[in-house]
Amino acid sequence: MANVGMFEIQPRDVRKAPPGWTKASGHLVFDIKMDFTCKARWVKDGHRTPDAESSSYAGVVSKEIIHIALTYAALHDFDVQAADIRNAYLQAPTTEKYYVICGAEFGIENQGKIALI
Repeated sequence: MANVGMFEIQPRDVRKAPPGWTKASGHLVFDIKMDFTCKARWVKDGHRTPDAESSSYAGVVSKEIIHIALTYAALHDFDVQAADIRNAYLQAPTTEKYYVICGAEFGIENQGKIALI
């Protein structure tokens, strides 16, 4: 959870969340990539929240679109650049105020602390 960056872990002496913050629940999703590296992410339990009024769909680019874009770039002598948006939080920023009680997945030094999302 060190690379996520969406949690503001409070000091141990903070016993409760600030006024106006709601306790959230969630779960971890684990993944093993093709090069055998492991990745985990924390997902808020969306089935317990009301439906969004606007679209929250994150589209995926097809292989054919990449071929077209690279062909277009080659025909017009454009430079092609790439980037990896590792650990990007696609829905940020948000006005919702949620917190969680840190479990073992946050590290032994943070277990039991309050983390603001």
